[in-house]
Amino acid sequence: MSFIILLGIMFALTVLGLPLFYSIIFSSIITLFVFLPNIPVIIVAQQVMQGLDTNALQALAFFFLAGELMSVGGITRRIIRFVTSIIGGLKGSLAYINIFSSLFFGSISGSAVASTAAIGSSLIPEMKKHGYPKPFAAALTQSAAIIGPIIPPSVPMIVFATLAGAGVSVGKMFLSGIIPGIIIALGLILVAFVLGKIYQYGNQPNKFSWQAVKDSGKDAIWALFCPIIILYGIISGIFTATEAGAVSVVYAYFVGTFVYKELNLSLLKKALVSSLKGTITVMLIVGASSIFAWLIARLQISHDVAKWVSAICDSPLQALILINLIVLFIGMVMDSTAALTILVPVFMPIVVQFGIDPIHFGLVVILNLMIGLITPPVGYLIFLSANIAECEPVDVLKRSVPFLLALLGLLVLFILIPEFSTFLPNLLFP
Repeated sequence: MSFIILLGIMFALTVLGLPLFYSIIFSSIITLFVFLPNIPVIIVAQQVMQGLDTNALQALAFFFLAGELMSVGGITRRIIRFVTSIIGGLKGSLAYINIFSSLFFGSISGSAVASTAAIGSSLIPEMKKHGYPKPFAAALTQSAAIIGPIIPPSVPMIVFATLAGAGVSVGKMFLSGIIPGIIIALGLILVAFVLGKIYQYGNQPNKFSWQAVKDSGKDAIWALFCPIIILYGIISGIFTATEAGAVSVVYAYFVGTFVYKELNLSLLKKALVSSLKGTITVMLIVGASSIFAWLIARLQISHDVAKWVSAICDSPLQALILINLIVLFIGMVMDSTAALTILVPVFMPIVVQFGIDPIHFGLVVILNLMIGLITPPVGYLIFLSANIAECEPVDVLKRSVPFLLALLGLLVLFILIPEFSTFLPNLLFP
């Protein structure tokens, strides 16, 4: 009953238009008054501050800023030009360029929204010029954009590591997404290839040129080095995930200012303001999640949910499938950060009880929630990509069905085979 009241009040306040941070705080205070009247309300402020006191959130702030600096500093354009020079000679190449560009840009931004906006604004108009239907271009772009939070660095992975507690490091979570991210890109390429053959999309390929590859590669090399530096630094132990974020900020500023010479004072201000807004939004929600998680533990909600799952499930696989069905439903109606805020404190004790690898659990949950970004009724990326393509969201949704089915199939694959997400973390962090 307490959990129903807690969630019900939060949903009601959110529907009424209250920002998510306040919805979580007010629903927690009301639940505290009703079920724990003897505990002073100051515990709310204490838990919020305790939730913010973590190094992982410093990494989040750094990666937000690095992504913005690279976006305004000419990185996106150079990545697209480099990918185009390599595969631009293939029939239907713009679809593949879109996916590979999202793969590369995701290794910089860590955000599905940022990837949709950056790649979409550059490639959707180009795809329209070359005979791709507007809804298809938008559907492909939004589907490929969810690779961003899977390939490191990843904002949702930082949030998950913060909420999951000891034993789940940001570095391990980053590594867990490399193999699945590449597989997702290849899966989407296969879908795009089949649809291109059926409907004859993209019949105006560019001419391949080794000179173009050489020139664009030389220009993009600085952009491509950033994710390599981040991953190598974390894996080798040279610096932590937080320090990697700081290094990426310095690197992005240096490249944008002194190498590409596109990052001026005006663009720097734009990047700082944008990253500040994104960081504050996520940090407020994560801070509010601390009192939410404290109430869940104090009211033994996790214990009750664990008993219910144990009564239904006989194995870790059954438990993981059941949890993912719940996550899939919640991800369709709720922002991914908010969903992580609610679900991780509830399900982590169950994960431990059934002996499920928390890294594996984190990867499939994050992918699950990213799929929610391209499914109704909320589907934020549907509306964003439709706006860029200047078409109706319902048309984008229809064209997204083949990509959505492929993503759901890959989600099932990753659930059934944990090694896709755990191999690299276990190999490099034994």
